Amino acid sequence: MATLIDSPEYTANEIYEIQQTDPVEGAGTGASFSGIGVSNEPHQRLANRTAFLYGRQNTNIANIGALQSFIAGFSGALKTNGYLKIPLTDVSRGAAIVIIQWGYYALAQQAIPNDEQFTVAWPISFPNAILLPPLATNVYYQTRGRNAVASVVTYGASGATFVLDVPGNFPGDPTTPPYTGELSNGFSWLPIGF
Repeated sequence: MATLIDSPEYTANEIYEIQQTDPVEGAGTGASFSGIGVSNEPHQRLANRTAFLYGRQNTNIANIGALQSFIAGFSGALKTNGYLKIPLTDVSRGAAIVIIQWGYYALAQQAIPNDEQFTVAWPISFPNAILLPPLATNVYYQTRGRNAVASVVTYGASGATFVLDVPGNFPGDPTTPPYTGELSNGFSWLPIGF
């Protein structure tokens, strides 16, 4: 028994409508529609459409799977000390996951009379590297004319040491009253890596 061979293609409004006056004509040498005959032409077109739609369905299923894998690469923790993982294809490194982390080192409205260091552990470790030195910002409770500055001293894959750098009086400065420090609620930090 011969079968029609599917050819995945789709053309709108191309299925032949068999007319009342058309003879029953099967496949054969010299038959109409390139040898498949009037009776087989609509079946051939429907078979071609079915093959076309089947191929598109398989492509869509594969694309949906790829999108689901991509979306699964996003993760994070939206907390005071949290992180966000973002998958991407880097132009020089290839597939990578960017990690943005943030946090807050709380101090109870504490006076910082001198430079003081604080150690912070990241919410998660960076598996490869930190791209830039972590940023830090002092959160003031009350200032007395001079501002403490939060900055990073050392950093690595799992954490960093920050300093609240408090400016002091220099010897012989007659225009500034004795310095007693700044009051601080703590500092915020932000490293980015992958």
